[in-house]
Amino acid sequence: MAVTEVKVHQDNVRLHATKRCGGAFEPVASVELPEQVEVYRIKDNWGEAVACSEAERERWSEAASIFLAAVSRALEELYRAHGGRGGAFDLEQGTGAWRIVPAPRHWPGWKQRAVERSEAAQRAFLTEVQRAREAYRPVREEIDRRLAEQRAAREEAERARAREAQQRRAVLVEVAARRVWLYEVGEEAGEGDVAVRVRVFRTDLPPIAADRVDPPQEPLTARELEKDLYALARAQEAGGIALRWDEAARAAVEEECLARGVSVVFAQWWREMALHSWSVTEDGPQPVRPSPPGSGPRPSFGGTGMGGTGGFTGGHSYGGFGGY
Repeated sequence: MAVTEVKVHQDNVRLHATKRCGGAFEPVASVELPEQVEVYRIKDNWGEAVACSEAERERWSEAASIFLAAVSRALEELYRAHGGRGGAFDLEQGTGAWRIVPAPRHWPGWKQRAVERSEAAQRAFLTEVQRAREAYRPVREEIDRRLAEQRAAREEAERARAREAQQRRAVLVEVAARRVWLYEVGEEAGEGDVAVRVRVFRTDLPPIAADRVDPPQEPLTARELEKDLYALARAQEAGGIALRWDEAARAAVEEECLARGVSVVFAQWWREMALHSWSVTEDGPQPVRPSPPGSGPRPSFGGTGMGGTGGFTGGHSYGGFGGY
């Protein structure tokens, strides 16, 4: 059985029964005419998507048409029973043609006869509407169940995604909270305004160069590292800074996340954890210097090629290194 997807919309079809009976209508305390009937309509691009077979789709559409046709005929009978002439209603198409029904002439005993005739017509109308509703009820309940099942499945999928995102976030934060980061500052050779070269590495990994001298600083968390690096970048008004991230340190972050069930590249990890904007180079993330006041928006950086991150152009969904 081929399964397709259609969009269904629960339509509240207004009847305007009292209005159509005009001046001949007599309110009856024991009779309450429905103001509307509910029906599921199948729309091309409107409503809630529901999976069904082609046979079910046709059966649902036919049941709705039969239901609305039955109520339309009942409405015509109600109208004529109150003295209306002609009159045709098509609730499925939302069309109708009728004349205003005048109040009955005030002959002796007219009131009692008018009330009795109106009450009888109203009760007959209610009977026909209830009969049509009962005939349509199995289809309506079938669609109700199908929609409820799909809503429950979507909600469960959303909860699963939320749990996965929370678990992923917890892993990234856990790795970022480790006090293993250090950096060394040294001026790059050259003339004029030059960037201050900064080497970023981890204390728990072998040194990347023989000339490394252990710096007199305590290991930092990733949040503290970013704070220091950005402060350093802002302090260098001329050439800024050029960060060179230890490849082994970057690989270690990816391995630690993977060991906890999260596959992520270093650049993406840093992006999701960072409070500031970062660009990406072969040497690793680099701080994006703010544009001078009044200079307008800075251009976007290109994509990183790492899982479609689109570059570090400012803004992120996680709010930085929070909670540790």
